[in-house]
Formats: sequence, C-alpha cells, structure tokens
Amino acid sequence: IGGGGVYVVVLMLVGHLSTHNAVPLSKAIVFFGAIASLLVNLQRQWAKQGTCSRTEPAVIDIDACRLVVPAALIGTFLGVSYNHTAKASTIIVVLTALLCFMTFMVFRTAWKQYCEEMSALAGDETTPLISGTSGGPSGDARGDLPSGGSGSSMLATLQPDVDAKSVDRGLRTIDVALSLVLMVVVVFSGVLRFHIHACRAEHEGHGLAGSCAHPVMRALFGARTGPWMHDAATASLLVHSVMSLPLWSCLVIAVYCGAFVHRVSLWSAEKVVLYQVIALTTGLLAGLVGVGGGLIFSPFFLLMGMEPSIAVATSSTCVLFTSSSTTMQYLFTDRVIMSLASVYGLVTLIASYAGTSLVHVLQDRFKGRRSYITLVVALGVGLSAVLSLAKFVKLMIGIEAT
Repeated sequence: IGGGGVYVVVLMLVGHLSTHNAVPLSKAIVFFGAIASLLVNLQRQWAKQGTCSRTEPAVIDIDACRLVVPAALIGTFLGVSYNHTAKASTIIVVLTALLCFMTFMVFRTAWKQYCEEMSALAGDETTPLISGTSGGPSGDARGDLPSGGSGSSMLATLQPDVDAKSVDRGLRTIDVALSLVLMVVVVFSGVLRFHIHACRAEHEGHGLAGSCAHPVMRALFGARTGPWMHDAATASLLVHSVMSLPLWSCLVIAVYCGAFVHRVSLWSAEKVVLYQVIALTTGLLAGLVGVGGGLIFSPFFLLMGMEPSIAVATSSTCVLFTSSSTTMQYLFTDRVIMSLASVYGLVTLIASYAGTSLVHVLQDRFKGRRSYITLVVALGVGLSAVLSLAKFVKLMIGIEAT
C-alpha cells in the first residue's frame, strides 16, 4: 500500500496541516517509499529470472503495469490540476467514502481466501500449507487454491496460458521508454498549466504578485511572458496546448498498450478496459485527494484474482509512476514543504524497504496462505479509513460550531 491514505490524515490530524498542504506532502512521502519497494521487487525479479525456472511466477505483472501506467498518468494530471480549486470538505468526504468501501472489499476478499484455504486443508491434510523453504509445496506457483475456485478461474481469464516462446510478454525497452516519456509530458504540462493560470490571474488583478516572474516561466518564455499573457489569443492557445498534449499522448499510448495486451497476452477487451478505467480513477484520486496508487491498486488486483504477493509488487511498481507524476507537479508548483518531505521521506524509504521484504518472506514461508498478505493489505486500508473517519467527524463538529 502506498500509504497516502494514512499520511494525508495523520498530517491533517496530528500535523495540523491544511488539506491542500497535506495532499502534496503525502505524495512526496509516498514517492520515497515507492522507490524502496521497486528496488526490492526488481532485485527479486532478477533473482528469479536468473534461476531460469518457468515454475516460479514473475514478481511483477508486466501486463497489468502496461495497462495501468498510461491511464493513471492521465488521472494524475487531472487530479493535480483541480486539487487547488477543490473544497477541503469535498476532499475529506471523498477520501472517507473511498477508504471505507475499500476496507470492506479487501476484508471480504481476505475472509474468502481464508475459507478456501481451510477448505483445501480439510480436504487434503497431506499437502502442507506452511513451508519453511522458498521451494514450497508442489503445485501452481501462483497459489495453491483448488483449481475450481473463483480466484483460479478469474486468474485464468486474466492471464491465459500462452506459449512464452511465441511472444515477448516481459518488460521491453519500449515499455520503459514510453512510460518515462509520458511522465515527462504529464509533469511538464501540469506544471506549465499551473503557472500559466497563475500568471494570467496576476495580469487580471486577482492573482499572486510575482507569478509571471516565477523561475519556471522565466526559463520557458523569458521576456515574452508578459506580452504573451496579455494577448488573449496566445494565452488561450497555450492553455489549450498544455491541456491537450498530455491527454492525447496518454490516450494514444493507453490504446496501444491495451491492444498489445489484448492481442499478445489474450486478455479480454472487457478486462483491459476495466483495468484502464480503474487506473484513470486511481490517478485522479491520487492527485486530487492524495489517496490512490497502492491503496486502490493492491485491493483491486486482489479482487481480480491476482496472487497477493504479485498484487503488492505490481501495485508498488504502478505507484512509483503515480507518485512521481504527482510529486513532480506539486514540487515545481511550490506546494511541497521540502523540510518535512525530506525527513518523513527518509523514514518511509527505510520502512518501505523493510515492509516489501517482509511480504516476500511471508510469500516464501506461507506458500498456500494468500489470505495472510491480503489481511495485511486490509489492515492498512482499515487504519486509513479509521483515521479518515476521525478527520471527517472533526470537520463536521467544526461546521456545526460555526
């Protein structure tokens, strides 16, 4: 879990930060944690590739990342764009409702997995569910649920059996290049959009003084900033350009990645669209209310039948892109409190590294206990929901007092 849901509420309740200050700071903190998680997951991924074993599942689901990243980046652009204009009460209400819903869904998934594990254990007591070595019991490396279980059937639908020699479904150079280019486009456009609006507001007499002299505006436009902002046609063209460029770029790449996964990995069109819609919504919430990324991706992947350890690792990888995008946009628009981000980020870096390593230890030791990792996710989401409810109650009390 990215941790944004916990950070946002703690920063508001304990740190007494405003909603609009807590959201950017939480995304910067999550960014540090995402880096640590990615390093652990990549290390494990490379170690498994080095064994040349086809029975071991990949740590990160590359197909899911292909679908999620472009759509999520669109969402982060829109979320950050409208965060500074959204009411604090609206952000808290959306945050609370989302966390409560996700808590219920993940706890339900954990209970369902636990019941399936108990049923499997009762039906075949000769097959141990606990293993002290990384080799574990024989069977499906993605989980030891019965073959007729709903989790197995869903996973079979999402990730059908394809001859690995016929197609390249692993991480490709073009995947990394496209993701990085999209992130640069989104960050550049989001930052420029913010400063253009601020500069126009200054010229109209209701903005912050010195907005047109910001280093970003001087670096891009130099002495032309004033004349261009005074000219209505030029200013309108710039605004529409910085809105259209990231949206169309991400849309084109999202369609390309969706077609690739549908054609090569044989995912159904419905599942491809569902993943991308959830990713768009998650990115929007990540930029708008500071909650998204791992808090939605992990439960969603679990609900779709993905192996818990793979769901957590895949979610952490996707979070790196959403947190990077939102953090860079907030950073270059002067909305991140750097002194706090550095201190909390360093702590999160260490904690995330330890937490991600623990997930892999649980995976190796308790091969058949998918519910263990799912329960950890559920507890994290539940903690976020409780804290958010506390902030919501405090907000309601404040409204009644006024």
